[in-house]
Amino acid sequence: METLRWSDDLKIGIECFDTEHREIEQAINELQIAVDDQGHQSLIGPLLRKVAELTRTHFSDEESMMQSSRYPGMALHLIKHQHLLAQLESLMARFSRGGFQLNEYSIKFLHDWVETHIQKEDLQFALWVNEHGKR
Repeated sequence: METLRWSDDLKIGIECFDTEHREIEQAINELQIAVDDQGHQSLIGPLLRKVAELTRTHFSDEESMMQSSRYPGMALHLIKHQHLLAQLESLMARFSRGGFQLNEYSIKFLHDWVETHIQKEDLQFALWVNEHGKR
């Protein structure tokens, strides 16, 4: 499976979040390489935890800015964060119990939810912040 490359299409115009998005995408790519390469299976757990930690940090940073800017769509955005984190935590728990192996479908799921969240929820928030000048 081919790794995904960061694209300017994923930029939302808030530099700190664009950087965090790139870091999450890169961590998922590293995870994908470990999943694809049988010789790097021992890296999967730590890389999966890295994806989760970067995601939690990013969501916390976004939520802080949403609160300080009084973003009107914050409640729904937070629900999306909670749902994505629950899915990621479930994936991690299943993997850590040893009954689940990550594969191309689980990696595609991770790429898809990150990119969909960026292109929908995060872009909508960034447009509102940029329009209202509240950073």
